[in-house]
Amino acid sequence: MSEPETEILPQQNSLLNLVEQVLTENQRLKRELQEITEREERFRQIAENVREVFFVISAKTDEILYISPTYETVWGRSCQSLYENPQSWLSAIHPEDSSKAIATIETQFRTGDDFEEEYRIIRPDESICLVRVRAFPVCDVMGKVNRFVGIAEDITKRKEAEEALKKSEEQFRLTFEMAPIGMAISTLKGKFTRVNQALCDALGYSPAELLELSFAEISHPDDWETHHYLEQKLINGAESNFQFEKRFIAKNGHVVDTLLKVLLVCDADAKPLHFNNQIIDITERKQMEQQLRHDALHDALTGLPNRALFMDRLQQQLKRSQRQDKYLFAVLFLDLDRFKVVNDSVGHLIGDKLLIEIARRLEKSIAPTDTVARLGGDEFTILLENLASRSEAILVAESIYQTLTFPFNIEGYELFTTASIGIALSSQGYDKPEDILRDADLTMYSAKEQGKARYEIFDCSLRDRALQRLELETDLRRALERGEFEVYYQPITSLALGILSGFEALARWNHPTKGSIGPADFIPVCEETGLIVPLGNWLLKEACQTARNWQLKYPEHPAIKMSVNLSAQQFREPQLIQEVENVLAETGLNGNFLKLEITESILIDNLETVTEIILNLRKQNIQFSIDDFGTGYSSLSYLHRFPVDTIKIDRSFVSQMQANGENSAIVKAIVTLAHMLNMDVIAEGIETTAQLAQLKLLQCEYGQGFFFSKPLNQQDAELFVANSPRWK
Repeated sequence: MSEPETEILPQQNSLLNLVEQVLTENQRLKRELQEITEREERFRQIAENVREVFFVISAKTDEILYISPTYETVWGRSCQSLYENPQSWLSAIHPEDSSKAIATIETQFRTGDDFEEEYRIIRPDESICLVRVRAFPVCDVMGKVNRFVGIAEDITKRKEAEEALKKSEEQFRLTFEMAPIGMAISTLKGKFTRVNQALCDALGYSPAELLELSFAEISHPDDWETHHYLEQKLINGAESNFQFEKRFIAKNGHVVDTLLKVLLVCDADAKPLHFNNQIIDITERKQMEQQLRHDALHDALTGLPNRALFMDRLQQQLKRSQRQDKYLFAVLFLDLDRFKVVNDSVGHLIGDKLLIEIARRLEKSIAPTDTVARLGGDEFTILLENLASRSEAILVAESIYQTLTFPFNIEGYELFTTASIGIALSSQGYDKPEDILRDADLTMYSAKEQGKARYEIFDCSLRDRALQRLELETDLRRALERGEFEVYYQPITSLALGILSGFEALARWNHPTKGSIGPADFIPVCEETGLIVPLGNWLLKEACQTARNWQLKYPEHPAIKMSVNLSAQQFREPQLIQEVENVLAETGLNGNFLKLEITESILIDNLETVTEIILNLRKQNIQFSIDDFGTGYSSLSYLHRFPVDTIKIDRSFVSQMQANGENSAIVKAIVTLAHMLNMDVIAEGIETTAQLAQLKLLQCEYGQGFFFSKPLNQQDAELFVANSPRWK
């Protein structure tokens, strides 16, 4: 090889090495460029998919190098418009916030410091959103800031939520502190961490004192176990809240009734944090409920147990007697005698005070385990428990009589009272409490009928009679509509002339299965049930129609007068006058031939009203007589005021008349008094010639009785009219 060739070879090798280095560097640069491109692509993808606005700004020119598409959602403007006009984002900032944004650009951008600001953005549709902008400087290889990378986040909803939370927290604070009910926050172990004033007031503690305590320390011992158990159920996830009535012990030691409501508060991971407690003071409500329960079971006037409580205790005794074969108890049913007289004479106020005093005496007459109750009015019941024998019940009844013998001194009045008592013993084998009470009540009425101021012990015959009476009442209600009643007529004779003067109309009941039932058996029932009014009206019309028919059929005979009894209930009917006038008009009977008989009690009980009714009826020329005179009040001082025409002497005086005897003197006095008052006299129950002779000597005008005739049915009575002497 020549020398020149030897020089060229090293040069070629050097060039090849250089080319190889260039190619290697080129490959490296391509790889780096590709990596940069890939990073930029990943950056773009990330920036375009985040919810925040991602941006890159040149620190030198303030030029927007990159803005993510989320800008269009937040600002409501296109990204292209921002690239074309980099300052357009500033124009969208609320005027009150724009100066702050400009100041940030003039300072942080120039100093290269990172920054964080909040701005209000006005969108093209004039809606406003709040954004938080955070930017960080990026330096070049020389360490000089050449751009800012940042994020703009729409925090409108977050701010609204924060504001709402603040308001909610403030509202909770105000609600908690100002609530009219007790409020408390407690740890999972029951320690108070926060209390309000209402709770402190209810329990008598200051907030500082109460915060040193726990629920266990102020709970009623009987209620804490339940409270703790329910809290553990909340902690274990069985429930989210509970409420129950709970008692607390106040600082002064008094019991405070509350309604406790407890809610478990947990964190975001459902981990229990603490309890929210509402403590409602219901002490007054509980007292009211207790009072209502007491009032529901006790008599308002005397404070004694009422019917409901008495029946409950009676039921318990009945169950005990059914479990124990020889267990004995008794029910006493007590009704005051003539208590109405007290109310009518001294007033209901004094009467009520008398009932209160009687209640106190009755309570002292029984054992502490026994019960005395007031059923209403002047009726009391007594439950005697665990008796050794029936004699113990009798001893209590006698003790009651003894205690009632002492006078009651009430507001200056000295009052006396007695009682009728019915005794029913459990040995009769009762199944229901109302049955034994019924029998005691029934026995009390029997005692009252026997003469009052006495006691009587129940036996089955009383119940049988009561059932018979009930059956009689039921049959009576149907008897009138079925036409089972019939009018009988008893002649009234002129003693001086010996001729027929009239008849007294009497009701008789022809029962379809029991036959004829006398008035003594059904008239009292009619009076008690009010059936006496329709029965009396029917009797009046039938009697008046019969009298008119006889007058027309036997004109040559003396004009027949018809006497009809009026009951006290008929006199209380406001339409009585109209009823009588209608009967006279319908039957055609002249009022001259109707005589209405009333008892003394009707006159005395309501003198002015009865007198007014009598005077109105007398305008129809109707006459009146006082029936059974001498057996009632016989108030001679009032007799002259009554506008009546006749006095009827009761048969009890006539039947026992003897020469110069006491009853003869009474009859003579009645006849003499009647004549002095311009009244005539009818003697009832004449049965013998001697009685007739004495009455004639006394110049008694009229008489009736078996001596002349027994009561006759309509057919026989008409025959009696037909055969009676004519006027001479």
